[in-house]
Amino acid sequence: MNIRFVITILLGLIVLGCENQSNTPLSGRVQGMSMAPGFQDGDVISWQRGEENSFSRYAPVVCQFKEELIIKRVIGLPEESVRITDGELFINGEIIRKSPQLLKQFGLMIDDQADSWRDSTHSWIRTNNRWSCNHISSKHTSWLKFSPESSRGVLHNEDGLRVYDDVSWLTEETRLLNSVQDIGISVVLDIQLQEGNDLEIFVKNNKHVARVVVRRQGQLAVIAGRLDGQFVVAAWPILRGSEAGKIYDDQNKYVRSELPKVWSARLNVPNKKTLAHKTPALAVGIKILRGQGKLISNEPCMVKAESVFVWRDIYWLSTPNKTEWNVPENHIFILGDCPAASRDSRQWGSVPFGAIQGTVLRDPFFQKFPAWLSHN
Repeated sequence: MNIRFVITILLGLIVLGCENQSNTPLSGRVQGMSMAPGFQDGDVISWQRGEENSFSRYAPVVCQFKEELIIKRVIGLPEESVRITDGELFINGEIIRKSPQLLKQFGLMIDDQADSWRDSTHSWIRTNNRWSCNHISSKHTSWLKFSPESSRGVLHNEDGLRVYDDVSWLTEETRLLNSVQDIGISVVLDIQLQEGNDLEIFVKNNKHVARVVVRRQGQLAVIAGRLDGQFVVAAWPILRGSEAGKIYDDQNKYVRSELPKVWSARLNVPNKKTLAHKTPALAVGIKILRGQGKLISNEPCMVKAESVFVWRDIYWLSTPNKTEWNVPENHIFILGDCPAASRDSRQWGSVPFGAIQGTVLRDPFFQKFPAWLSHN
């Protein structure tokens, strides 16, 4: 057993004395990078034993494996089949799909630098780490395109860019060069819009484009991209301070200003191999939407892209000899969040309930997505 776990556990028992220890939270330090980037080497975590059969999918748990305590994530439940194909997870033959909250938990930031974007329509101006568009046209779309000179998780070659399975948080970076298809854009827009005008917002991922129509000014968050075999999009207003929770639409109906529980729209997309030379076409665009065929106000509208970045999902890896596993009764199938650095149920098989020491009380704060994606 890892000595750092032993010391922490013993100290906890001494302090608590003779109280019921079966439900007492225990603490320890993470050793290794198999759950990176969310759980880093040296992070302190706490876990608590619950009902033996109450494990939920995606919950991080502490398990007893041989002489060690390990932290992994629950993926497969009893009597399910788990399959890994082209980086995707399938349960009982169906791809498992993430909600916006789960994307926040699993999504990995590829690039959040303003200088990784290019003004392809001569409409945007970069100031520090943000972009501004002061003269928005009703005749053409003002586009910002992702075109980084150097970016973690993007491989440059003579034919363009390639988003790949990067684990650059490891001590020695491992680049498996598996083309990642589940990528997208997240952006926060500060919109100054004259009354009577509407604004169209476009988020493009290769041939798929999400369109959001805005009818009032304020701050808006948008997520769009390919995720788990679908093209997904979500948009919601952001309010801070005293204004939080006080936004209404044109019909005076309350609008929630937080990360949605479900996607606003979803479209099934084919799972095709990404060619090594293919450049991912990622872009954000804005355009004034004319009312009744004409611009209602000649007053200028302005949009600031306060936070724009490219994200990707975890690329799950099978083993050279096996891609599918059946979970027995009273067992769970566990995986590490960093498949390239993890040994887990792919190698060992499913883990019995009795080996589970408890569920991690909460994921540590790790800014895989900016803080604005948290509930207000």
